[in-house]
Amino acid sequence: MNRIREERGLTQQHIADLIGMHRSNYSKIENGQREISVTAIVKIAQHFKITIDDY
Repeated sequence: MNRIREERGLTQQHIADLIGMHRSNYSKIENGQREISVTAIVKIAQHFKITIDDY
């Protein structure tokens, strides 16, 4: 999950703000300690103009 974020030089805070989540909760998603919602995945995919499969 963090591959796309890091490739684009973005912080966890940027993605957390994008999906309306606290940064610490987004960090848990990247670390496999929390599941990401379908809604959040769609927001991220739309933001980066990629398909959900690419994400």
